[in-house]
Amino acid sequence: MRKYKNICLRGLLLAGLALVLPGCSETWLDEQPLAQLSETSFWKSEKDAMLALTGIYRGGNVGNNGYNNELLIMAGATDDSGYKHGNVGVIYSGYLNPGDGQVVQSIWQRAYTTIFKVNYFLENVNKVAGADAAKIAQFSAEARFLRAYEYFMMSVLYGGVPLVTKVLTVAEANTQTRNTYDEVVNFCLTELTEAAKGLPATRPDSERGRILKAAALAVKGRLQMINKKWADAAVTYKEAIDLNAHVIDPRFKELFEEQGETSKEIVLATNCVAGLYGNPQNQLNYHPEVFGGYQEDNAFQGLVDAFTMKDGLPIEESPLYNAKKPFENRDPRLYATLFLPGYTVFRGKSYTGREANLIGNTGYGWKKYVTENYTGAQNSSGDDIIHIRYAEILLSYLESVLEAGQPITQALLDQTINAVRGRNAVKMPPITETNVAKLRELVRRERRVEFAVERLIRYMDIRRWGIYMEVMNTKFYGMKLTDDPDNYTEFKVEKVGKYRGHYIPIDKTGTIKPEMALLPIPLYEININNKIIQNPGYN
Repeated sequence: MRKYKNICLRGLLLAGLALVLPGCSETWLDEQPLAQLSETSFWKSEKDAMLALTGIYRGGNVGNNGYNNELLIMAGATDDSGYKHGNVGVIYSGYLNPGDGQVVQSIWQRAYTTIFKVNYFLENVNKVAGADAAKIAQFSAEARFLRAYEYFMMSVLYGGVPLVTKVLTVAEANTQTRNTYDEVVNFCLTELTEAAKGLPATRPDSERGRILKAAALAVKGRLQMINKKWADAAVTYKEAIDLNAHVIDPRFKELFEEQGETSKEIVLATNCVAGLYGNPQNQLNYHPEVFGGYQEDNAFQGLVDAFTMKDGLPIEESPLYNAKKPFENRDPRLYATLFLPGYTVFRGKSYTGREANLIGNTGYGWKKYVTENYTGAQNSSGDDIIHIRYAEILLSYLESVLEAGQPITQALLDQTINAVRGRNAVKMPPITETNVAKLRELVRRERRVEFAVERLIRYMDIRRWGIYMEVMNTKFYGMKLTDDPDNYTEFKVEKVGKYRGHYIPIDKTGTIKPEMALLPIPLYEININNKIIQNPGYN
């Protein structure tokens, strides 16, 4: 494979490894790599090992915060939101193709670059003479997690992929075949289990950003849930909870801003430093156009409607709901998550949803990641990029217990879902439902509103729940534009049913196939190595 071939060339090795972890702390940022390094002079000290480890972090999934369209495009692969100006058949609307370089190829290449670095690290780190054995063991646990995290992501996105656990020659690299999905999953589960044993539950502030034990357990739990190993997942999440290392923060909106980056609710995040290793998404790509951003990803009406009323009842059932004033008396997370047309006031200005050309937008913008008083460079903010929060561990534990057929008690509900929705900034009514079918729907709704546009959580959920086709092969709606759709001509709107009068930014009905739940294998890779077989539906 071409990427293997590139990264197996020794002349490129240390240039790849000598990259700095983005912004774990000012101390970490002072650890700049030397301009010239040779393999023969490397691996002589503990500092060399630390430098190599930071290089793994820097370029991998946990550390890469450079500009790319990956998150924006992948949002179009769920029913929560879509890319503006997206049309049927365009990758920005979630229609990914083998030749796409922005998502399909870039994720693959980033993963295998990181995997190569980890393999090289693990084959060499024990050469360091006189190093603290405990530190080297912890470094190795971090590296094993970072490799397993890449394989976890690829298993979710591509299915079975080549499982490479050693440094390959060029000939070996270009003749790899795909391992089965189960082989990749089992490898990840083993690696995450072993990594967790060697990782600390907490770290001092000077090491913020390095992997914690709960991160390894949380990813392991995700894999177990995806593969319906419910009892195993419940045990894994309980182990993470029993660490007593993380808590539900009383805040909500602030968690996704720079001021929340030290919260104990955050289990895994890409640490960003404004102007140096900055976040290019929050204050630019998610930022509404009317306030100076690009507003590249826009929420759909279905997500808006998933937020219940403040009494905890859905809008279809609550006496508090007023169709003329649809945003009043709602779950406070709605106001923290979305710009709502005709309701949200931001920087002293009312947001209408129609400030710019509505074509491609939905009228709803993402407020979750936008900081109202931000004044720095829009393309390089200091907002950390969150991968896993403790809220996910709690809700996943509850779902695993539920699906494993284990007893549901009020104590369990209070420990999990009620802790999440009961934070001071939210204070939604506690859940008391213990009926399995009814509680399942409550948990699924809670996950949707709590984790809206947080990495790949919704993408994993709709596939895991078996509702991918149901929620994706349909029309998607934006804000309501008229009470008289039969005589309205400015934009395409729905004429009948629940969403009568609502804008239709995109209609995917009849264009989605079950195979689209997985990404295609990059054509770039297949052209180099014909032993790599394409995923079904993309030939």
